Amino acid sequence: MKKLIALAFVAFLAGGVASAQHGHGNCGNCPHHAQHAQKPQAPQPQVNADGIDMAVVKAFPTVKSLEKKGKWTEVYDAQHKMLGYVVYSKPASDTIRGFNGETPVVIAFNTKKVISGVYALPNMETPKFAKVVQDAGFYNNWNGLTVKQARKKKVDTVSGATYTSRAVALSVQAALEKL
Repeated sequence: MKKLIALAFVAFLAGGVASAQHGHGNCGNCPHHAQHAQKPQAPQPQVNADGIDMAVVKAFPTVKSLEKKGKWTEVYDAQHKMLGYVVYSKPASDTIRGFNGETPVVIAFNTKKVISGVYALPNMETPKFAKVVQDAGFYNNWNGLTVKQARKKKVDTVSGATYTSRAVALSVQAALEKL
């Protein structure tokens, strides 16, 4: 038993020496440890029972199906009545970063292609900054505008969430440039 305890103690000390050589524990940030660190996973899209993204459901509560038609995605209810359109910022916004990552959006349009809402998609952004942007009503800046008007719209960033709000605005612009 004494040998087992002694071996465990030696192993413990050896681990401490290895950490001491680096001046830290397994931080995951230095080149030695970074190779073992797990990268954060992008959040999975949240979908309803029909497989429709919840951001689209928020924009069109009675949505039952979507049909991609060129650059636009048509939104239909259960009776196949068109409710409007949506356009996703991804992949055009993939290189746009907020404070902590991508800020993809979906833009909802009525049947006359006037913006009825901009909605955040699952992202890696810092939740407190995303909440500041949401609470400031930032996503409403484009409501009631046509594509042409929205492309020209200059919006002010949100104090306390400058990087996040700028990234959202750039994501909206990236989506509109596709149209």
